[in-house]
Amino acid sequence: MSIIDFCTDPQLLGLSLSPAQRTLLKSIYGLPLSKEELGLFRQCTGREHYRGCPFGEATVIAGARAGKDSRIAAPVVLYEAIFGGHEKHLAKGERAVIPLVAQDQRATRIAFGYVREYVRNSPLLAGMVEETLSAEILLSNRITVSCFPCTLRSLRGWSIPTGVLDELGFFRLEGQADSDAEIQASVRRGMLSFPSPKLVKISTPYMRSGVLYEDFKKGWSEDNPDLLVWKAATLLMNPSLRAERLERERRLDPQRFAREYEAEFAEDLESFLPSVWVEDAVVSGRHELPPRDGVIYTAACDPSGGGADAFTFCIAHTEGEGPEGKIVQDVCKGWARRGTQQVDLEGIVKQIAETLRGYWITSVIGDRYAGQWVRQAFEREDIRYEEAPDMATASKELEPVFAQSRIELLDHPQLTRELKLLERKPRPGGRDMVEHPRGCHDDYANSLALAAMEMLRVEDSAPLAVVL
Repeated sequence: MSIIDFCTDPQLLGLSLSPAQRTLLKSIYGLPLSKEELGLFRQCTGREHYRGCPFGEATVIAGARAGKDSRIAAPVVLYEAIFGGHEKHLAKGERAVIPLVAQDQRATRIAFGYVREYVRNSPLLAGMVEETLSAEILLSNRITVSCFPCTLRSLRGWSIPTGVLDELGFFRLEGQADSDAEIQASVRRGMLSFPSPKLVKISTPYMRSGVLYEDFKKGWSEDNPDLLVWKAATLLMNPSLRAERLERERRLDPQRFAREYEAEFAEDLESFLPSVWVEDAVVSGRHELPPRDGVIYTAACDPSGGGADAFTFCIAHTEGEGPEGKIVQDVCKGWARRGTQQVDLEGIVKQIAETLRGYWITSVIGDRYAGQWVRQAFEREDIRYEEAPDMATASKELEPVFAQSRIELLDHPQLTRELKLLERKPRPGGRDMVEHPRGCHDDYANSLALAAMEMLRVEDSAPLAVVL
């Protein structure tokens, strides 16, 4: 049975497919294409020739409401679980897992909802179910379909004949900053014992970085036998939507419309610091450095008013001089609200002040966000609070320092994540902004940026931080 028969048979999934959805599924599995379908294939892949062979990996870049979950992800997962024949390659007592990894818990529930309902509403498929759990379906052929968010730490040790990564372009915003690459690597590792595994990656595009964008560069309009890259706008994939309704969205926000509905990678977004720069700067296993005599230390903090942001601070010093000199991070700490519990801001200032005195520091640099209360709170601890010029300038100071490998970072996962997620956004007049993605934070990164900026200033003038 072909994937198309599986999707459209009333006794199985009973789905209606748009021409583009049908052509995509046929292309993934190497099925014959009609003349009209060949035209869609060329339009959505940039390729001139169709090989007619199945692809081991397929990356689908499509707009919102294109049927990515209901017509691609869930059908592929179930088709491979039931008709893939993967159970023949399992050892005695072994059970294979077909993971459908989504961007967050909410998306996981949506994806699993399609899988569960497709099985429940088909008498033929329902008969193969041994057990249905909250996010898993165990089949009688020793295949388990499992849905979970990208925050799951590892898929190591699983036998994986097929995997689907849903909204891959947004994994790094929900999980670790490199979760897209790590999860892909884990899935590929679990596929090694299967002769014909399949990995399908599906997403609306976001930044011009990460696995999704790398696949696009590697496979779009390229005759790559291992990777099919399909890129299509919402209306092409799902012509049942009203064009005039989409046009209203275009008028409201043209840039977002291009990304969300035309499947274009955001031209106004790119990673500020490449992940490899950040990783090279981290000293593995180093969590804090003790104070040393004769060293000039600089302290910086990013205060919080008690909301969702963390109250963070950082201590740093320089080692060496000139081009060979390095900024070394000594301390990185932060406090955030947990649930409805309020943060003791005065208590945090006391803890920071106590740490600063241990490094002979009598002043700290910070932004203007928290107003006068933070200045007064530090003054009560005999610590002078100096306002930084602006955070945008401080963030930009980080780029050459990382590019030239002139910084050593503590092994602090949250700081590393924030640095990798920083985005560069062009502004009129040629002035770029460095910001965190919507829904994420940059509190630890801000403290580091301020400390680094002040440390660079110290190299050229008298320091703000006084050594007694």
